[in-house]
Amino acid sequence: MDGEVTRAPRPRSDGAVTRLADIAAHAGVSEATVSRVLNGKPGVSAATRQAVLTALDLMGYERPQRLRQRSNGLIGLVTPELDNPIFPAFAQAIEKALTQHGYTPVLCTQMPGGAPEDEFTELLVERGVSGIVFVSGLHADTTARMDRYTRLTDRGLPIVLLDGYTEAIEAPFISPDDRLAARLAVQHLVDLGHERIGLALGPRRFVPVIRKIEGYRQAMAQLLGLTEVDDLISHSL
Repeated sequence: MDGEVTRAPRPRSDGAVTRLADIAAHAGVSEATVSRVLNGKPGVSAATRQAVLTALDLMGYERPQRLRQRSNGLIGLVTPELDNPIFPAFAQAIEKALTQHGYTPVLCTQMPGGAPEDEFTELLVERGVSGIVFVSGLHADTTARMDRYTRLTDRGLPIVLLDGYTEAIEAPFISPDDRLAARLAVQHLVDLGHERIGLALGPRRFVPVIRKIEGYRQAMAQLLGLTEVDDLISHSL
């Protein structure tokens, strides 16, 4: 059989033949393990089984009918524009995690002149999503109203917020340590012998910006003895 899968998923539209070796290499498992998963045999862990199925999906093959699962539900993913490379990286990681747990991600990208976050949220709620992930949304803007999020949590809709934090919203927040990041940046330049170190960052109203300024001020005071650094901080878009 030259490594061809018995009772294999359907071939891709380009006619390529599914081979055990291809799927095994992509999933990081043995050909025997792939065969057991595709043929519904026991003795394979849930994590390994999911790795094989994910490899099938990523390689463009259709799963065998009996291995197809109904989605656990739709999850909205609201992100800023994708021109900034960090946001596609976030989206890819989140979508992969959601897919591995049986959810179907719905990506909503905010473009200049396009639909705002509130409009996307309303659309997702109307579609009956099981939850929404907000990446660098209005929750990170200290001038924005937070009742747009509390209305969601009050109705029992799970939400997760990336970047920023406010006590007004009872929901999971995930953020990098912006204060530590700024301190490490200053420390690096001080180690290189620099003393007049500036800080260029975004609009002052955003939580990550506020945190970076705090970390920067602490580092400048502790490492260089400088407490008056306002003239070294510059804001832009």
